[in-house]
Amino acid sequence: MCEFMKQLNEKGYSLVESIVHLLIFTMLIQFAILFFYWQAPIEKVYQGDLLGEWELFSLELQELLEEVTGVEEVKPTLFTFQTKRGRITIQQYDKMLRKVVNGTGHVPLLMNVKSSKFTVKDSELKLAVEMKDGMRKERTFAIGLYQK
Repeated sequence: MCEFMKQLNEKGYSLVESIVHLLIFTMLIQFAILFFYWQAPIEKVYQGDLLGEWELFSLELQELLEEVTGVEEVKPTLFTFQTKRGRITIQQYDKMLRKVVNGTGHVPLLMNVKSSKFTVKDSELKLAVEMKDGMRKERTFAIGLYQK
């Protein structure tokens, strides 16, 4: 009978094994929690909607400014220039910056804008934008330097 009891104990799940498994499980949980604490700020920096929207807007505006043949009008909330495609106006309307080509069509470029300020100095356009959430963005764009 003693032999029979030893065989049953060898196939069973011991207290020592369960403690080891519990320790391994708690270590993995701690690593998972640390990962999520690390991931949240990284995700906020790299995948912020505003940052992506601002970068896309900046690229599109710089592409438009490459073809400028002349600057017509500069006001704090309005910038008008001439290209081969016609007269293009970038203006703040309500809570967005939009593009108007030859006085027709209204293409939204940047949304949730509280205020904007256009200033031109030499061949540079400086744009300062304050978003509705209080974040401020500012960038300087080259005007007409990359003509082909």
